[in-house]
Amino acid sequence: DAGIRLAYVQGVPVNAAVADQVVAMINAAAADGVSLRIGNSYRSVSHQIQLRRSNCGSSHYAIYEMPSSACRPPTAPPGRSQHQLGLAIDFASCSSRSTACYQWLAGNASRFGYYNLPSEPWHWSTTGN
Repeated sequence: DAGIRLAYVQGVPVNAAVADQVVAMINAAAADGVSLRIGNSYRSVSHQIQLRRSNCGSSHYAIYEMPSSACRPPTAPPGRSQHQLGLAIDFASCSSRSTACYQWLAGNASRFGYYNLPSEPWHWSTTGN
């Protein structure tokens, strides 16, 4: 967690290096009549471990080694989540591919350096992971 500078967008911590582009993306969507509401972004290592326990199981294997796809919902192991860098955003308004949020992001997010994780319509990051 050390060394990551955070900025707040919609009251949610994101990596300061991408805050301006996230704000620009949210503003561009709003100009098109689409609300992009951030559910979460940055997660500490301890929070990622807590999510793995909840979504994958409590064994060492479940927390650190089990594939993300074996968890419900899929959850990256600690150290492999773009959330831990503050570079991933889960949009609360993108619960499915049929939402206006997802449709707008699918057509526009790449202009702002964001890409979708195909298995999760709400999850957008600078790498698509």
